[in-house]
Amino acid sequence: MDILGLKNKMIDSIKKRSLEFFNTNGLPSKKLENWKFTSSKNFKNFNKSLSSDEIKKIESDELSIVFINGVLDKDSLENFKFADLIEVKNLNELTKKELLYCSESFLNESMFNLGVSEFENGSYISFKENSVIEEVINIKNYFFENGQNERMSSFNIFHMNEGSEISIIEEDIKENFSIFNLKLNKFICENSSIFKHGKSYNDDSQTHSLSYNYYQIEQDVALSVDSMVKSSFFNKEFIEVDLNKVGSDAKINILNLGKEEQHVDNNILINHKAEHCTSFQHVRNVLDNKSTAVFNGKVIVAEGAQQTDSNQSNKNLLLSLESNAFSNPQLEIYADDVSCGHGSTTGALDENSIFYLRARGIDYSSAQKILIKAFAKEVIDDFSLSSLQDISEIALDSWIDG
Repeated sequence: MDILGLKNKMIDSIKKRSLEFFNTNGLPSKKLENWKFTSSKNFKNFNKSLSSDEIKKIESDELSIVFINGVLDKDSLENFKFADLIEVKNLNELTKKELLYCSESFLNESMFNLGVSEFENGSYISFKENSVIEEVINIKNYFFENGQNERMSSFNIFHMNEGSEISIIEEDIKENFSIFNLKLNKFICENSSIFKHGKSYNDDSQTHSLSYNYYQIEQDVALSVDSMVKSSFFNKEFIEVDLNKVGSDAKINILNLGKEEQHVDNNILINHKAEHCTSFQHVRNVLDNKSTAVFNGKVIVAEGAQQTDSNQSNKNLLLSLESNAFSNPQLEIYADDVSCGHGSTTGALDENSIFYLRARGIDYSSAQKILIKAFAKEVIDDFSLSSLQDISEIALDSWIDG
């Protein structure tokens, strides 16, 4: 753990240090394990976004919190149904150091440091103790073009206080233009909280999306992270979950759908630092044409983290001879009373299953679609939010028929 910053002067100092780190290390190379199968060469084509004085007006509903180019639109809170259950501050206003702790592994990432050096007007959104919100909150990230080939960097913190139960679905919304979206988020889950975090990406443009999501988990927490990525030109996500205290559970379910020359990359690290915690990673990729997918999943079980139960599963369905999947599940175990496993499979559609369906009067193309949908639905059915399941099934049908 390390401190990201505190108040204006401290944050300015950290921004300066982060920029120096990036200038020293430059863009990540394929010599780095986390970037071995993902190229950063196109990043140099994007420049830092210029601030705009133009105020964009977004109509928001009572269940939505809006961000514009990575910055919280405070006007959206006027309509927000649960405004009385949240506290909102600028990151510059925070006075508690522990709120600004950040992942050490992220601080060793060149692009994370670039994002820290560039973000402006980051927000801290805290859900009050024992806030139980049964409805799903929509986090809508709107992007507007201020210039060509922009890099938009953002950093925001979401805090689920003790006893709270919060569900959100995050969605990026923009017109048909290309940006480099460099998004940094921290999620703090205090004792006995429940947090369901759904994400939906559906973007046919040449956008590059690089995100760093850090989850700080305390005692008896239930965390679910579910993600569906469809037709994203470049989408690389770092996820780190720190299980700091006993009795917590983390589930991560991801479906990626790739065509043409699209590239998706999931880099997941789960740190089991306490006893009696469980974690599960389930990542599936369906790849056509020349698309590629990368899965780097690591679980580290610290000394003393007994009674850990952890499993990783990565399955890849290749619909083309030119598509590729790279899988690297890893375990580092320093405790002796644990149950940990991992598995990875990569292959094409099963011809015997296709033959079986055709023998029952189903044509070849329809048989393929049935099998693709069945493969993808196994992870969709694990999503914790039924609304994200519905969104994902519609996206899957569109992708298969497209």
